[in-house]
Amino acid sequence: MKDEKDQNIVAFIENPYGLANLEVSEAQRESEPLELDEEVDAIDMSALSRELESSEPEMSELPDLDEDQLARISDAIGEAETEQAEIQEVLSADEAQDAAAELAAQIAEDEAIAAQLAQDAAEQEGSDQELLAALPKAPEVMPNGELDLQEMESCLEALLFMSDKPVSVEKLRDLLGPELPLPVFQEAISSLIDRYKANHHGFELVAVAGGFQFRTKPGRAALAKKLAKIQMQRLSSGAMETLAIIAYKQPAMKEDIDKIRGVDTSYFIRGLLDKKLVQITGRSELPGRPMLYSTTQEFLEVFGLKELSAMPPLHEVEKMIPASQTANPEEEDPRVKEMRRLVGQMKTDTSTNLIYNPREDEKILKEIREKVNAIPVSTPYLEMQKELEKQAALVAEDQVEQILPPPPPGGEQGVLAPMNP
Repeated sequence: MKDEKDQNIVAFIENPYGLANLEVSEAQRESEPLELDEEVDAIDMSALSRELESSEPEMSELPDLDEDQLARISDAIGEAETEQAEIQEVLSADEAQDAAAELAAQIAEDEAIAAQLAQDAAEQEGSDQELLAALPKAPEVMPNGELDLQEMESCLEALLFMSDKPVSVEKLRDLLGPELPLPVFQEAISSLIDRYKANHHGFELVAVAGGFQFRTKPGRAALAKKLAKIQMQRLSSGAMETLAIIAYKQPAMKEDIDKIRGVDTSYFIRGLLDKKLVQITGRSELPGRPMLYSTTQEFLEVFGLKELSAMPPLHEVEKMIPASQTANPEEEDPRVKEMRRLVGQMKTDTSTNLIYNPREDEKILKEIREKVNAIPVSTPYLEMQKELEKQAALVAEDQVEQILPPPPPGGEQGVLAPMNP
């Protein structure tokens, strides 16, 4: 009969089936469990300590490296890194060359396509029967000795009506027939101008900006504005004065414009540039090379001028200024006084009479192009890259020859396909 203390003790083991039945019964009677894990840990630690003791002599047998050996190892590592960097540079250069070659091929392809399209358009135009039928025939001489220009005038009307910009006589001649004499075109245009001057026409043919253009007559301009809902743009008095100075003194520097007006004109010049009434046409040879301003084709169109020489001379402009209506100069209209002052200043000022050659800029650009073309295509770096590629190719061939077995005696030698380095 077990005592009360033994009955209250229960022992647990990790794997009771791995022990003999006797050991299981003994373990159950004992008050403490088996310490199998601690025995295993002790075995592992003892084995590890023996292994470390056996490896210590081997570690002690390793020779110590001196500074020269360490330096050689460091140099070898550096050379390997340098070689790797050179290989990477060669690969990058090859990729850049491939990209440039691909871009050049694409540009050449686009140019070839554009040339082919232009050729096809020219061939189609030459074989277009509808276009050939619309072109005017050579005018015939009528019984009264004059040329029959009705067909020519009809073609000119069609072209001028469709253009929103003035068209020159040379352009009209190229469109209708370069083989026809120039006087024929000039006479046909003169006939059209006279015809549309009649009162029953709402528009007229005018010479403007070096060409000819159909324009609404001033008396019918209000109808055109109402239909097209045109928004009028007005120039301030300062902008008009600045534009007048540029028109009469062009090419003009800003410094001279400021001198004539007596105030800074930067704001007005920017506004005229935005409205495309003036443009920068070059630079002066004075220190600092200030910019020169001139009027544009739009200026001629807006003011209905055929060319700049059609502007009234300054002495005629001075005559247009109304005379003073009062004996007291202080009571005179300030706008009239300012106009008179500006005209007088432009007549007497000679600082803007510059010797300006517009070909100077083209000469400078030509020199720049020549310098760019003189830059050698091949550089020492590219030559070095080519030499590296050749050496790499030779090394690759040697490696292939070493790998391949020698050809059999008396047999046919195989052909080795070239390999890319």
